Amino acid sequence: MTTTTDAKYDFTSAAFWFFKCVGRNPGGAFTIALWQIIAYGVIVGVLLVFGLPAIQSILEMAATTDDPDPSDVFAAAGTLLALSPVIVIASLVVALMAQAAWLRLMTRNEVAGGIPFRLGADEGRLLLVNLCLVALVIAGYVAGALFFGLIVVTTMGINAAADGALWAALLNGLIWFIAVVGFVVAAIIICVRFAAGPALTVRQKGFRLFHSFAATKRIVGWLVLTYFVLILIAIGGSMVLTMVQQIAVMGGMMGAMSPFWADLMSGVDPDPEQVRAMITSILTSPAAIIALCVMIFAQLVFQIAFEGLWHGVGAYAAVRHDGGDGPVETDLAAPAESVGNAPSEG
Repeated sequence: MTTTTDAKYDFTSAAFWFFKCVGRNPGGAFTIALWQIIAYGVIVGVLLVFGLPAIQSILEMAATTDDPDPSDVFAAAGTLLALSPVIVIASLVVALMAQAAWLRLMTRNEVAGGIPFRLGADEGRLLLVNLCLVALVIAGYVAGALFFGLIVVTTMGINAAADGALWAALLNGLIWFIAVVGFVVAAIIICVRFAAGPALTVRQKGFRLFHSFAATKRIVGWLVLTYFVLILIAIGGSMVLTMVQQIAVMGGMMGAMSPFWADLMSGVDPDPEQVRAMITSILTSPAAIIALCVMIFAQLVFQIAFEGLWHGVGAYAAVRHDGGDGPVETDLAAPAESVGNAPSEG
């Protein structure tokens, strides 16, 4: 679609575009969320199956009074070192597929049949966009370092010329204030101008990173306000999530530690064997495992919701720019088969 529009910016639709799209296609949204939770559950399961034995082995070696066999130490450490990059890569791949699936729902109202995750054209273009955004962030850090380095040199020169005069200190303070505020404002504006790039890339099925400037034209202030509100929502949600996780810890972890409470409350430092036994009991206790599952599930639900809201702002800007107006998009009724038949498709 190449037709564009300058529809009025709808703050509520932008902030809650994710939920509007979920309400429009609840079955598809549930499918994406379910498979995202399953995928991350598999990753956590692999980490527990292969990582816990190595951790327990290290704890047992730490609890013994004899020097451990170096080969055992290297074997346990090697398992953890080998597992780390696998977990990181798998997590990034799942995150990419999930991002593409949600953006298809929010920009084209499409959900792939069966398993909604793909490694096709959409994901390839989205990966390129994300890599470009990472490169821009790195360039921003470099530019910031050079900019503030120049400010340091400038203020040092003023101090040297003024020989410690009061006006020099006031001027330096003003320069730093203007520099910091100006840099932060510029960084925020640049980030917001690129906000619609991933969504446009998925909606139009082409690399559209720099087309985001047209999609965000004249609505930068509204977008900044929208993201600020979402940050406040995230803070409130994090507080609720923390309380849920604390309840899970108190109900699960504390129960697993109950046999050791007498020793812990006696004021006597436990020996390494007691520490090892306590940690092993916590890691293998059904109550602790259930508590861990509750914590992970709550974290995933919160992560899916917040990331959906965050990406939804860019998706709204893309749809608004690309012919959409309002939460109900009659032009987004493309059949799901366009992404559901083969992984090679977008």
